[in-house]
Amino acid sequence: MAKEKGVIVSFRVDRHLADVLNKAPDKSAFIRDIILRSFYESCPVCRGRGVVPEELARWSEAQMRAAGTQECHCCRYSYPKSETGGAKSKRKTDERFVCPHCQSHGHGH
Repeated sequence: MAKEKGVIVSFRVDRHLADVLNKAPDKSAFIRDIILRSFYESCPVCRGRGVVPEELARWSEAQMRAAGTQECHCCRYSYPKSETGGAKSKRKTDERFVCPHCQSHGHGH
């Protein structure tokens, strides 16, 4: 299968920002990364690193167990039941939870 080519998107920036961007080793990758990150918030526990020390991992797991969680059928992130309406939900047992993010972006496979 042929590799899909990207679509070119252009936008205007001021001279100062253009100078800063031109110093980036891979300007396109940098801009793509920043745009994608802007759609999500950094994890307050790992601060966007993707890993945490063992003590923080154990603490986080204990907090999630205590709060009770519900996993999104689409993205597989666990959400506190208090935030999902899971405790009050009258969903049928065969209906699957889809988080607000996946719902708003038309996911929910």
